[in-house]
Amino acid sequence: MRILALALAACVAAGGAYAKQPRAQKAKPENEQTLSGPVGDTNGTWSIEAATTVGECQLLIPPSFDVVDGKIAAASGPAGSTWGYVDEGGTIVARFTGQGERVVRFHGTLRNGKGAGAWSSSTDLCGGTWRATRGEAAAQ
Repeated sequence: MRILALALAACVAAGGAYAKQPRAQKAKPENEQTLSGPVGDTNGTWSIEAATTVGECQLLIPPSFDVVDGKIAAASGPAGSTWGYVDEGGTIVARFTGQGERVVRFHGTLRNGKGAGAWSSSTDLCGGTWRATRGEAAAQ
């Protein structure tokens, strides 16, 4: 019994030491690393180019969406339902839901009229990357 108690105490101590190890930061996708500078105004219409890098599926990511007051207000294309936001740091998080409850999750960075990040679909088992330009930025 004493040996069992010592073994249990050693496992608990080892688990605590493991839990306190610093976690490695995830590297940003290559297309997201080049975004720098001030966030700027994220409101407006954003044009999206998406690529599939894992799996094979039909994209639900719209060709464009509108940001109004930091929220995804509207999207064109196959998405029946859209939800999302852009925070003060330019981080975007969005979800596009289509026919048959197909879901695509979309995240990344919008900064200075450009954007980039990753997307994934747990319903279609696929994912990839995206790039964006804001309407005014494309005209400059």
